[in-house]
Amino acid sequence: MRFIYSKVFLWFSICLVALVALLFFQSRGWLSPAEYLIAQAPRPLSRLVNSIVMPAKNFIQTIGSLRKIVDENGRLEADLLAARQRAADSDRLAAENALLRQELGFKKKSNLPLHSCSVLSRDPEQLADALVIDCGENQQLKEGQAVLSQGYLVGKVFHVGKFSSTVFLITNAQSSVDAQISAPNSERVTGIVKGSFGSGIIMDFISQNAPLNKNDLVTTAGISGTIPKDILIGAVGQQLSKPEDLFKKASIISPVDFRNLDFVFVVAQP
Repeated sequence: MRFIYSKVFLWFSICLVALVALLFFQSRGWLSPAEYLIAQAPRPLSRLVNSIVMPAKNFIQTIGSLRKIVDENGRLEADLLAARQRAADSDRLAAENALLRQELGFKKKSNLPLHSCSVLSRDPEQLADALVIDCGENQQLKEGQAVLSQGYLVGKVFHVGKFSSTVFLITNAQSSVDAQISAPNSERVTGIVKGSFGSGIIMDFISQNAPLNKNDLVTTAGISGTIPKDILIGAVGQQLSKPEDLFKKASIISPVDFRNLDFVFVVAQP
């Protein structure tokens, strides 16, 4: 027991002396270099940690920024697409309004009794060169009536329903109408205008002795009772017949775009 007490007392004495010495050295300022070293010791470790952590932090921040940029680009592309769609819709409406004004202008000038109709669809039931319009028995339409666009004949009513009708365009191979060529200082030249698959519109059954000149106007002849006389059809294009053929035949050029008809007029029968 004496030995333990003596050893403890010895260590206590050493620590007490060391503490007194440290306090003395500090009061003299002799421990300042040691304090500076101790204070600076964590800095290399801090720099090492920062060299590892900061690149990872910057990478994560970069990924977040890229994600924000991608999201922002997606929103901008969607806004741009919507703006383009609005511009396209505006252009389409402007074109339709211009066409409608043109059609209404023709209706005011025309002496024909006309029914204004909108095109509902094209090529119903896989029928080539046909339209469905929103006029029918409700507007007293009848089969065989002439259908006009921009003042030109574009077809005939083929079938009449209660509120809609089917129109065969003059480009349809099943459509035909009696016609005449209006050439200045020339005798009356008649024939049949009909649709021709792959050739658009042709005028056939023209007498071989009749004059046939390019760009001569072609109008309805008014022989049938359903379609009035002198409705424009188009102009003579290229002669398709040969001298040895029994009749002359020529292509007819119409200024109407048959694939983009939105409004038409049906000529009412008296």
